[in-house]
Amino acid sequence: MRDREDIQVRMCEVRVGRGDDVLHAILGSCVGIGLLWRQRGLYGLAHCLLPEPPQPVEGHGAKYVTTALPTLLSMMQLDRSHHGEVEAVIAGGACMVQHATPPRHGLIGEQNASMARRLLAQTGIHVVHVDVGGENGRQIVIDCAQHHYAVRIIGRPVA
Repeated sequence: MRDREDIQVRMCEVRVGRGDDVLHAILGSCVGIGLLWRQRGLYGLAHCLLPEPPQPVEGHGAKYVTTALPTLLSMMQLDRSHHGEVEAVIAGGACMVQHATPPRHGLIGEQNASMARRLLAQTGIHVVHVDVGGENGRQIVIDCAQHHYAVRIIGRPVA
């Protein structure tokens, strides 16, 4: 029998858990995409830095939302015929830097969250929870044994 594993999903990582594992990530402008495949007891979490690469890239990874979701689906061996059995959670995408004027290309956190929503909509995976934006970071936790997720706000210290 496997021991419980506490799995910290760091920036640009994709991790999968099952059994007694607990997946968690601390997010600012990054976006976390959690997939919950309760019927199989299989869960995944991607911690994405940017919405998409400046040039098309091949391969796997989680630096970009556009590569993280396919990587997560592959690691979970989740083909399209099972997408209806899976639920998704999106968290993060905050504005962590105060701008005198908004960047002309938009806020990176908003772009990350928007890309995650768009790609999940294309897969047909049902998004059950979205907690994005604002000026505070978040922590996402997926408890594989309890088949449960939680997203909590991480407040900024008062100056």
